[in-house]
Parts: sequence; structure tokens; C-alpha cells
Amino acid sequence: MRYPNAAKGLRLMFLGRILTIAAILLIWVPLLGLLLAVAATALEIAGIYTAGTDDENYKGALVFAVLSLAASLVSGFLQPGLLTSLLDAAGVIFSLLVVFSVCSTTSNLLHGLGQEALSQRGALVVKIYAVCTAVAVVCAVLSFVPIINIAAALGSAIASLAEIAGYVMYLLFLNSSSKALG
Repeated sequence: MRYPNAAKGLRLMFLGRILTIAAILLIWVPLLGLLLAVAATALEIAGIYTAGTDDENYKGALVFAVLSLAASLVSGFLQPGLLTSLLDAAGVIFSLLVVFSVCSTTSNLLHGLGQEALSQRGALVVKIYAVCTAVAVVCAVLSFVPIINIAAALGSAIASLAEIAGYVMYLLFLNSSSKALG
């Protein structure tokens, strides 16, 4: 049995993540970076929704994606401080839950199709994202403590590098999974 809607949804999520990279690189171009960021978010949410027509477990990822978006939007309208840091941390955690839900659900579908190696790659992506998210959240909280904030900045920089590797692995997982499920 194939899962064409899950395959299409994962492809949309992949394209959304690629647009996110473009938005980050072009954020300095007025309006273009913002439009790309909005399009990326819309594609990812549409992808999760589309995938959810083949497996209900993608619906959890949809809820987390909306919560992440809401936390980011509210944080963007507030003055920098503890509340914005907490909202940013919540957004990061919700993003992790999106990746966890998508990878877990996709891995289950792949397992059912006998795609064990690809299924296990999803579990590795989740582990990398979980460790990086934990480090990022701890560093964000510690950044408010004098003197420790220097070590927190260093830890955050190292976690960011590891997160880039995890992001690339997630992109590859989405791309390969969309082909395997289609």
C-alpha cells in the first residue's frame, strides 16, 4: 500500500523548509525575506495537513506547527525580555514536537512498507533535534544569568552548528520519504 497524500505532504514540507533557508538568506531584502518566510510557513502547514489525510497521526504535528507559529508571532510583537525568551523557547519546543510527530508518523508508514533503513533515519533526526533543542532552551534560560551567559552563548553556538546538521538530515529524510511513500 502506498501513501500518496503523505508523500505529497512531505514534499510540501520539504519545499517549505527550503523556502525557510531562502528566507533566512534573503531577510535583508525588504519584503522578499518576509514573503518567503510566510510562504514557507504556509507550505509546511499545508504539507502537514495534506499528509494528515493518509494518517491521522500527522494531525498532532499540525497542532504543534500552529502553536509554534502563534508563539513566534506573539513574541515578535513584544519587547525583548524574559517573556519573549520564554515564548521563543516555547516556539522551539513546539517546532521540535512538529519534527518528532512528522518523523515518528512517517517512520511508522515506512516501517509498514519495509523501508527499515529510512525509517531508522527518522529516529536519528529526532534524537539530534531533541539534544539541540534541549541545549538551546537551557542556554536561552542561562543567558539571563550574569557570567554564566558567556558560557551559554558558546553552548548555543555549538548547538546551532549541530542543529544545521540535523536540519540537513531532516530535509533529506523528508525528500527520501516522500519518494518512498509515493
